[in-house]
Amino acid sequence: YATLGRMPGAEAWAALEAAVVRVGPEMNSQAVSNTIWGYATLGRMPGAEAWAALEAAVARVGLDMNAQSAANCIWSYATLGRMPGAAAWAALEAAVARVGPEMNAQNAANASGAMRPSAALEAAVARVGPEMKAQHVLNTTWSLLMFAAARGVPLPGCYPSLWRAACGLDVSSFGVKELVSIFHAHLMHTELVNGDVEEVGFPAWVMHEAREAWLRDVRDNITVSRNHREVASILKALGVRHEMEHLTADAYFSIDLYLPDHDVAIEVDGPSHYIRVDTSDNGGNGGNGGKEDEESAEEEEEEKKHRTTSTDQLRRTLRTEVRDMFLARRHRAVVTVPWFELKKAGSGKKEYIADKLRAVGVEV
Repeated sequence: YATLGRMPGAEAWAALEAAVVRVGPEMNSQAVSNTIWGYATLGRMPGAEAWAALEAAVARVGLDMNAQSAANCIWSYATLGRMPGAAAWAALEAAVARVGPEMNAQNAANASGAMRPSAALEAAVARVGPEMKAQHVLNTTWSLLMFAAARGVPLPGCYPSLWRAACGLDVSSFGVKELVSIFHAHLMHTELVNGDVEEVGFPAWVMHEAREAWLRDVRDNITVSRNHREVASILKALGVRHEMEHLTADAYFSIDLYLPDHDVAIEVDGPSHYIRVDTSDNGGNGGNGGKEDEESAEEEEEEKKHRTTSTDQLRRTLRTEVRDMFLARRHRAVVTVPWFELKKAGSGKKEYIADKLRAVGVEV
């Protein structure tokens, strides 16, 4: 189904999920990797029982995985936006340590796109760096910078070699989305982690084609959700002057709501800004456009997925954390309004927003 790019129907999906639960204890390393890869490629999170079965299987057979299976499995976790449980994570880290010397450019890129840097991964990236294609360079560079910016993870010694590899690539090697991501990486380097690394050289096209792609993406991919509009209405009722989808001075970011009299940025964060984590086994952070009506429909669907999840199991994505770091450099204060807090406030939403504003010195 994943290779065909087609989602199973409801009955077929239920049967497949039941099969995963039933045969999970018998799966070998290739079967586990293929199954998790299928979920990630289809963009659908396994049900609770299927997830538990897969986690147990990864913990059991992770040590048997070859380079491709380990890399694909790790990439799948990151794509699904969920960290492996403690036992599964330990098995995958042990697998990478064992198969690192066998990894090719694609394996190294997939693994480093989801794992915290390790000696084995660093050695693999350094070895295959000159062979990396545009997508490999992008995945690896962006991932390392994301961990460095959001979690303070030191950049590995191989990091400068990735930008050198990028300098050897023609801009035509990258699609529009890839150019947007490489400029995001450039911003993280120059604004958030620059003081912690040695000087590196960037491709000339980063400040030209990549920057233009980023600016177009900011301008063209503005969405206004139902919650976004509701918060705007509350601000109006409170008599607080605000602007919808305000561009920062450098036009690098579009803010959901901006209070010009107070230099405060407000971000109304829907379910896509959060991941579900399993607090029982110390699970951590995972890796992750449209019209207004499409956004609202997606928002409702995401909310349905989270209704059985307690809010202490929801954690902001690394991308969202980094967004707020960028905004904090540009404005006096940043206020985030999580969708589940706004919903929980019920009839007290006006006071909830007022309290948020008072916390950053806005009198209402």
